[in-house]
Amino acid sequence: MQPAAVSLAKVTFQKAARNFGWLVAERGMRFVLGTAMGFLIARHLGPGPLGALSYCLAVVTLLQCVAGFGVDAIVRRDLLQNPEHADRLLAGSLQLRLLAGSITAAGLLAFVWFSPWATKEESQLFLILGMLLWQPAWTVPELWLHAHLRARYAVVAQTAALAMASAARGWMIFHDAPLAAFAAANVLEAVLAGIALHFGARRAGLRVAWLAPAAQTVRRLAAESAPLLLSSLAIVVYMRIDEIMLRQLAGPGAVGIYAAATRLSEIWYFLPVALASSLLPALMQARADGPEVYAAHLQRYFDISAAAALLLAAPVALLAPWIISLAYGAPYAESAPVLGVHIWTSIFVFSGVARGQWLVNEEYTRFYLYATLAGALTNVALNFLFVPRWGPVGAAWATLIAYALAAWLSSFMSGKTRTVGWMQTRALLLPIFGWRYLRR
Repeated sequence: MQPAAVSLAKVTFQKAARNFGWLVAERGMRFVLGTAMGFLIARHLGPGPLGALSYCLAVVTLLQCVAGFGVDAIVRRDLLQNPEHADRLLAGSLQLRLLAGSITAAGLLAFVWFSPWATKEESQLFLILGMLLWQPAWTVPELWLHAHLRARYAVVAQTAALAMASAARGWMIFHDAPLAAFAAANVLEAVLAGIALHFGARRAGLRVAWLAPAAQTVRRLAAESAPLLLSSLAIVVYMRIDEIMLRQLAGPGAVGIYAAATRLSEIWYFLPVALASSLLPALMQARADGPEVYAAHLQRYFDISAAAALLLAAPVALLAPWIISLAYGAPYAESAPVLGVHIWTSIFVFSGVARGQWLVNEEYTRFYLYATLAGALTNVALNFLFVPRWGPVGAAWATLIAYALAAWLSSFMSGKTRTVGWMQTRALLLPIFGWRYLRR
């Protein structure tokens, strides 16, 4: 008979594998529907209007990070450590995000009203897309589903919403709808997904009095997640500031060229997040089993992340001109060199997500903040230097360097994280020493 610990580990691994499989399936469907529809929309709109829509989405995404308040990792951790407090924790998360979403929406309205930079068309897009600032509140049940490795309920909900929104987008293309209608389609998808998530989580067994008094939990989450909020904001800054700065320094057309390329590389960013959600229970168990077991699990985690990123980035970089031509056509030919550079950011995104999970487990959130702030400031500075000279390709190089600094090189700047920095380095050296890892 197998020891109980071995049996438990196998069951946990099987649940994690199934959960990861569901998340990959959802992204596969999103790739088929969302990405294919994105190609059609880009062809239909052209670089200029696509750039205007992408610019407004970048600004709203920046504010949406504030509305989410950076509580995801903390809530998932607490749901695993203290399942008896799930009701209070989820209700507090919802209330905190509703409050943060309302404040950020007011800020966006003020920007639209007083800003001298936004055109009339962009102001209209901001007013529509601003409703997405309440999306983090709608998706709180998803945190519970992922913490309990029940991703299939979230996958079904989000896929159904995507399918209906994609049908609406197809109708808009066929009827030559205005640009504002495509912005509204983003809001429609978010609303449908939020409704479906609540029903899916309820079917999975979640029962929460969402508006029950939870002031103490709200205050605790706000205090504990403040460094993560700033970190998440810094991440979004160095992920989206390039589009915002391109709009100011080179115009909407350059944003359209850049956005067409980055959508093809960023579509894969779900993989490290899905892997982190699925492996969190196993990592927490390994941490309880002792430092040596925990270190071995971490190294394997970094190895898997680096291998997946390398296998993705290399062929896409080599085939970038053909991929852009097939996806978007001749008007977007300038996107090919942008994709050839930007796809390599996936290596540092994969490694950074893995390190971020370790930082949350060890409660080193302050370091996470410093690293992401360094990446954001680096991206802004390099965009000022590179964009006027090289345009969208310069923005891609600025983002790649900033990702490398924030997600990897920053690990060597503190004694607490240096060991993990060497783990990341060993994983990044897979192309050179891959045979050792395969043997291990």
